[in-house]
Amino acid sequence: MDCLLNSYATSPLKFRFLELYRVMEALFLADVKSRLMAGFDAEPTLALNDALDALQSELKQITTLAEPYQDLFEECWAVLDGLRNTNRFVAALFKRLEKKKVNGHGKWQTGAALIYQIRCAVVHAGEKDMIFENFADGDAALKAVLPTVERTALRMLGITLG
Repeated sequence: MDCLLNSYATSPLKFRFLELYRVMEALFLADVKSRLMAGFDAEPTLALNDALDALQSELKQITTLAEPYQDLFEECWAVLDGLRNTNRFVAALFKRLEKKKVNGHGKWQTGAALIYQIRCAVVHAGEKDMIFENFADGDAALKAVLPTVERTALRMLGITLG
């Protein structure tokens, strides 16, 4: 909940997005912990291995987390796909997914991967990674997708807006 509250008070826009992503990340970790604790007494080795496997890939984490919310992640895909030909940042996101061979999955899975790649572009600064600040139109992309990311984080927390 702290990340959600921080998202309303944080700026610039990229950090607001990051706080909403952290809501999702915290929920995923809570789910892994819950499944670990539930299965540990019956089969400790299996429970530990499942937990370790779940934590191996952040992309796998967001995709697993997205599955019950396919409609919202498909909406993220649709918003970003609509900007693909006019926004350099979004075009680079899709190109990166094609390079990593993630783009051939369903729209909701690609939507989850796009959200993950935005997160990476904001937090990573390296030669081989996309750097958010290198794209003058990055804020426009965030502005477009942020309402859906916000609704997603809220729904994951069990909060729905009328």
